[in-house]
Amino acid sequence: MSPGRVQPEIIERHLAALRGALRELRRHQGASVRSLRTDTSRRWAVERGFLLCIQNALDIASHVASTEGHDPPTYGDSIDSLVSSAVLPADFGERFRAVAGFRNIIVHGYLDLDLNRVARFLGEDLKDFEIFAGHIERWLEG
Repeated sequence: MSPGRVQPEIIERHLAALRGALRELRRHQGASVRSLRTDTSRRWAVERGFLLCIQNALDIASHVASTEGHDPPTYGDSIDSLVSSAVLPADFGERFRAVAGFRNIIVHGYLDLDLNRVARFLGEDLKDFEIFAGHIERWLEG
């Protein structure tokens, strides 16, 4: 794949959507595994919020990768390409790569969704989306 041009407006739209979903997820921070199990509306809102955060982050990663001349075959590889292009630091990229797998579980393996993991992500890992957005913004300002 040959490198293309970065389209900042596309990235900025995805960042805005990511942050909007993140705001909604924060409303559910502190939700217990029990409440996620028994309150279907809450669980669906949380799952949808995660899916929107993750998908927007992965769409950004895919867009940036394509402008760098990469054609990553998987979502995880698109995060790796951000590391190899120095958009994300290696330690953060390695940790953030897990969102690709979490997306696949939400989309394809919903019957096996580990609500303990969802509650942990909700309680501890939301900040990673904001960190990701910050790295992307710094790269855009470049």
